[in-house]
This record gives sequence, structure tokens and C-alpha cells, in this order.
Amino acid sequence: MKDFIYIYTKHLTVKLTCDYLKISRSTLSEWMKNGKIPFSKIGRSPRFDRDELDIWIKTGGSTIIELPSLPTLNSKAKYGNN
Repeated sequence: MKDFIYIYTKHLTVKLTCDYLKISRSTLSEWMKNGKIPFSKIGRSPRFDRDELDIWIKTGGSTIIELPSLPTLNSKAKYGNN
């Protein structure tokens, strides 16, 4: 039955997230406080996007997302009517 809830629920509550990750509520609270786990708030209630949690788990629990570096401008490039 719980697998059914996880498959069809996009935003998990604190309780569902603890069950999903098999952690205690205090551990989840600590991770939230320290910014170690991705979450958002709907009103005053924290919610956890199941897809984001799956990605977070696959990346080893890292909340840092590696972005590609931006291309640098060529100092000799000409812009406009130059």
C-alpha cells in the first residue's frame, strides 16, 4: 500500500518522507535546518518533491547542483557597428 502512495504522490509530507527515506523525524528536521535535503513549503508545511528526493539520493545526498560553466567572451569580438 505504501508503494502505491509513493508512486502517485508528487509532494510528500514529513511523515511520508521519513517513511520513504527510512529515517527519523529528528534526522529529517536536522537535514532541513542545515539545508542538506531539498524541500519547499506549501503554506507553513514543508513538502518534499519525490522526484527531487530520488535525484538527491542518486547524487549521494548532495544538494549542490553542478552547473555547466558559462562561455567566456572573446575580448577581440566586435559588437554592434564597430
